[in-house]
This record gives sequence, structure tokens and C-alpha cells, in this order.
Amino acid sequence: MLTLAAGFVLRILFVLVGAKYYFGRENIFVDGDTQVWVACIQNLIETGTYTMNPGHEYGYFGRTPGYSFFIGIFYLLTGKDWNAAYPVIGWAQVFMDVIAIYFVYKIGLKLFSGDKKAAVIPAFLYATYPFIIVWNPVVYSESLSIFFLILGFYYFIYEEKKFNYFISGVFISLSVLCRPQILLMIGLTGIIIFWKNKKDFTALLKKSFQFGLAVLVVYGSWPIRNYVNYGKIELTHDLRGFEVWGSDALAFREYIYSVKAEWEPQFSDILHNSRVVFPKEAYISEGDSLKLEEAVYLSKNCGSGFSHWRGYWKDPISEGNCNERIQKLYDELRENQVKHNALNYYLILPLKNIQKAIFKLKLYDTKSIGRKIASILFIYRTLLIFLGIIGIFLLFKQNKGNTDIAWIVLSFLLLLYLLICAGTGPDFRNIEMRYFLPADVLLLITASVSLKKISEKFKKIV
Repeated sequence: MLTLAAGFVLRILFVLVGAKYYFGRENIFVDGDTQVWVACIQNLIETGTYTMNPGHEYGYFGRTPGYSFFIGIFYLLTGKDWNAAYPVIGWAQVFMDVIAIYFVYKIGLKLFSGDKKAAVIPAFLYATYPFIIVWNPVVYSESLSIFFLILGFYYFIYEEKKFNYFISGVFISLSVLCRPQILLMIGLTGIIIFWKNKKDFTALLKKSFQFGLAVLVVYGSWPIRNYVNYGKIELTHDLRGFEVWGSDALAFREYIYSVKAEWEPQFSDILHNSRVVFPKEAYISEGDSLKLEEAVYLSKNCGSGFSHWRGYWKDPISEGNCNERIQKLYDELRENQVKHNALNYYLILPLKNIQKAIFKLKLYDTKSIGRKIASILFIYRTLLIFLGIIGIFLLFKQNKGNTDIAWIVLSFLLLLYLLICAGTGPDFRNIEMRYFLPADVLLLITASVSLKKISEKFKKIV
């Protein structure tokens, strides 16, 4: 299959040639968050406890365990040598992503009722999609989570396969344990199972049991462990286990996202002990000026979370912090924003976040040629998003048995964007493009419907 070969070659070329220019570093396998997954599994192997930060109340929930267990296998196979394990993990992810191309092709066969030529379209889009290729070699959970998501989606739509819902539940659950935002998919697929079988109680019971059992055993093991072992109801992860995410830094992030769509340059100015300037929206409530001035001063001088970020202007703070006071000030400032500037908080900022998520046209760092090319590729991403959305509505219009696919993709797209762009809490309103990758991949599938339609129209013209 030429598409499979092309995808394989592109991935090899990127790892061997392009990655160092794209990332601007020689070690393409390790990025900023890699050590978090490493710490979790290494602590489990060495101490018997899965925790990111030993002794910390929230360290036990720092990362869902799926990806840590995956990289832990390679750590053990390479004689407990992470430097040897990282390249092996990167290449393993490359090969797994090539396998994913084949399953996207099989999804295309289902989508286009066995039309092999048409099925190549989604496979080709995935094989050449730059924003999955760039994450293949990096020891981050993105690549593995997408691999499991595609397998779960494939088994879900192939109902003729024996125990398909159980297998689908296993893979979707594994994907959730790598990337928590995919938890939405469990709910959506569960709703589809109910809707399709609501008139046949026996079938509903059988299929729901299959899917539910898989989810309970695989994904359910994580929240059950958290509650049984530590008395915490935690479905995904808790950032408070990170030293950099002390209550001070988290409170600042929630506050700044109630004022504006980015946390820069204010965050870096605090770290560097520079003058911090806020937009006029920050002073909408009387008395906020003094509170904000105090909060910034304390953040610079005695916030332990801020002090552990790279670039902090003095030594990290271990004891004697003033995190509680900082959190209280930022929480009050945020509450004033929600109360007195509700239009900005509930509508204008979410719309700005959605605009940034869909129409991102450049990276913050465009110094290298690789990064400049990456910025241009975001235009291609935006085009595919719109083709994918059009494809969803074409599937509804055609109504040829693929409306399940359309409903899942549309619902997942809307919920993911809504939660990330407009949600409240420490995990939301932080726009990183890799968080939208699961929706991007699903939209590639429906974008192929649009491209097939365009191709048919073009053939009629010529």
C-alpha cells in the first residue's frame, strides 16, 4: 500500500532529518514534560508507589498511568537506562503510528461502504498529517493516545466483529489513561450504544455490558485506586502534585485566564522580577488594583510554585512560602472578574480561545526555518478542520448508515473545544495545540468525505 509506505518514509525522514530543526534541539526525544511520566514509573519501580512527587499529598495523581507504564517497559528492557530508552520509545511510537495509518484506511472502508479508492483518502490525510508526525519521536503521551483512540474507534464502528464493544472499550480506556481529555469519548460512545439499541433490551444489555466491563476494568482501575488507596475522588489527574504548580501558580493561572486569553507576558515578568502590566480589564472592580499589586509582589518573592519555574529570579523556595495568601488574593480577583466582567469571562475570552485554537497561524518561537515552516502548516490544519466539519454534515445529509461516525466526531469536537476553551478550573483555558490533536485526527476522517465530494464535482466539470 503506497499510502502506508509514504507515511513510513515521511516519519523516518522527520526523525532523521527534520525533527532537530523543528524542535530546535539535538535531543528530539525529550521535551519539558517528559520527566513527569518518567518520575511516576521510576518511583513505582524503585519504591512500589506510583507517584510523581514522593510524600506530596497530590503526587499520587500527577499523571494518569497509561503512558508511564508504556515507557516503563522500555526502561526495564534497556537495563534501567533512560538515555538508552528514549530513542527506542521514539522509534516504537513511529512504527505504531504507521500501523495506525492502516486502521484509518480500514475506518475509511467502513465510511465509504467498501470503496477502496475512497478509503485511501483518510489514510493519506493521516499518513501526511504533520501534527501527528511531529509528536511521534517525542516521549510524550500524544502519539500513543492517538494510536489507542484510532484502534478504539475502529472496533467501535465494526459491529460485525466479535466482542467489538469490549475491545473498543479497552482501547479507548487505554487512550484515556494516556490523555485524560479522551474521557469524553467514553461517554459519547456509551450514548451511541444506548441510542442504537434502545428498542432491543437484550442487545442493549449485552453490548453495554461488554463496553462497560472493559471501561471498568481498564480505565476504572485508576479512579478506584485513587479512592481505595488515598481516599480521593480523582478521575483524571491533579496538577497540585507538581512543584511548579503550587497553589500560588495555579491560582494565578486561573485568574489571568479570567482576564485575558494568554498568561504572557505577565507570568514571565513575575518570574524575572520585572514590572508587570495588566490590561484595563484587570481593574474593573474597585479595590482590585491594590489586591493585584500585593498578589504580584508576593508572587515574585514568596510563592513556592513560581519559584520552581525555570528562569525564576532567585533560588527556589522550599519553606516559609506565602502561597495561601497569594491564592486567596488571586481567587478574590478572579471572583470579581466573573461577577463584574461576566461578558468578558463567559463569552469574549472563550471566543478568543476558540479563535486561537482553530486559526492559530504562527508559533511563539519562529526563529528557525523549521519553526517558520511549522507556522505555515497551521493554515493547512485550519483548512482540514473546516473540511472535517463540512464532511460531518455531508454524512448527516447522505444518511447512509454512517451518522454514528458523524455524531461521535461532532460531539467530541464541540465538547473538547468547549471544555478547553471555556471551562473553569486549573486544567482549562490553557490553549496548547496538542490538546486538540484527538479532535484533529477524527476530523481527518470526516474531511475525507468533503474531499471525495469535491473530487466528484471536479470530475463532472472536466
